[in-house]
Amino acid sequence: MPSSENQVLIEQIAAVFVHHMFPSFSAPGFLACPDDDSARAVLAAVRQAAALKGVGMEVVDVRPAPEALLGEVTARLGGFYAESATDPTTAIRLLALDGFDVFEGTGRDGPTYPFRSKFQFDENYRWLFLGRDWGRLQRLFKSYHLPLYQAATDLTPKAWRA
Repeated sequence: MPSSENQVLIEQIAAVFVHHMFPSFSAPGFLACPDDDSARAVLAAVRQAAALKGVGMEVVDVRPAPEALLGEVTARLGGFYAESATDPTTAIRLLALDGFDVFEGTGRDGPTYPFRSKFQFDENYRWLFLGRDWGRLQRLFKSYHLPLYQAATDLTPKAWRA
């Protein structure tokens, strides 16, 4: 169970993220949570805030098999394009990828290249990338040497940037 200070941060993150993300498009966000309990609490708060706006949410934990699970998400994006082109009523949803910080590090650039070329043009999902290590997420999304440069905005509160 998150501390009362963390619970306030969690509610603020959810409110800011959902307020800015729905209904209009804006940049995806990334968030480093200090532990699994905080991540679960953030996801629950974001799910609840999104539901109040009529937006469904899906969470994919990529940690068990990072490349395979990211590959599955990337493959599904092709279907999203076809679906939205033929069905203008396709509902916008929120997709949260938990454990995304596993993609930062030596030899870890490859899997994110095809993924970015798909998700950055996705019109059906709003994206939230979660991890436990802020430094790794920061390098993934803020280093111009990496393929995800400026693909997401940092939502991590200063208190969680360890």
